[in-house]
Amino acid sequence: MARSRKWASNLDMYRKVPMDLLEGTKRGSIISYVAIFTMIILFFMETISFFAGSTLQTDVSLDNNTDPKLRVNINITMMDLRCDYATVDIVSPLGTSLNVTSHLSKFSLDARGLRDRFHGRNMQQSDILMHDELVTDTLEDLHVNGEDAVSLDSEGLEDAREEYVYVFVDFYASWCSHCKMLAPTWEVLAETMTEAAMEKVDETFQHLEKGHDYTTKEYNEAVKVELPVMVAKVDCVIHKQLCLDSQIFAYPTLRLFAEGKSAADYRGDRTVLE
Repeated sequence: MARSRKWASNLDMYRKVPMDLLEGTKRGSIISYVAIFTMIILFFMETISFFAGSTLQTDVSLDNNTDPKLRVNINITMMDLRCDYATVDIVSPLGTSLNVTSHLSKFSLDARGLRDRFHGRNMQQSDILMHDELVTDTLEDLHVNGEDAVSLDSEGLEDAREEYVYVFVDFYASWCSHCKMLAPTWEVLAETMTEAAMEKVDETFQHLEKGHDYTTKEYNEAVKVELPVMVAKVDCVIHKQLCLDSQIFAYPTLRLFAEGKSAADYRGDRTVLE
């Protein structure tokens, strides 16, 4: 009982502070005066600043870029969602919302982080190069030594899809101005593919140095085998039903077929290198 009373008497939240702690010191007085002086100065400065009012200062700098469009690179990584379904909305400080998805160029990356060849699947036609400006020859000049971009009909397209791994087809209309602009570039692309196949055949058989017993027909067949991509074209004015069955709704439509199936429509810059 006595122990419990002693423990209870030790619990005192209102115990008096010892007089030793209440004695003033010279160092404490100096610190107190400095603190009071600092608070008074801050009080007067804040009061003067409040009644004086604030002056808004602005600085305007003009961009010397003459391009009518502003390019913004957005790097977004989504592990489980295709970027085809991603949309981008811009909201101004005033609350105005603007969807800019139609003006975006989306690039698909492989496992190494490198950009795939076919990109920009949602680019508008006004945002891309309609033809290769480096190609200065006319279509007639390019056809002097033969036509490399093969013209196909319904049966020819079916045979090409079965014979070649990759078939790149230009579905065009003869009255389309954009198609006419693209025609020389498309022919140069076909010539580039043919030259690449010929170089591979020449390296394999070395017929230029040692000669060979192959006929011209056999040599052409070997070139077809080594052709990396068959570049062809379909006139939708002549083969209207073929284009309708292929769901061609705009000219020109550049469609890649891989292993006999439609892989993708190319909507990037229409240059030979691209």
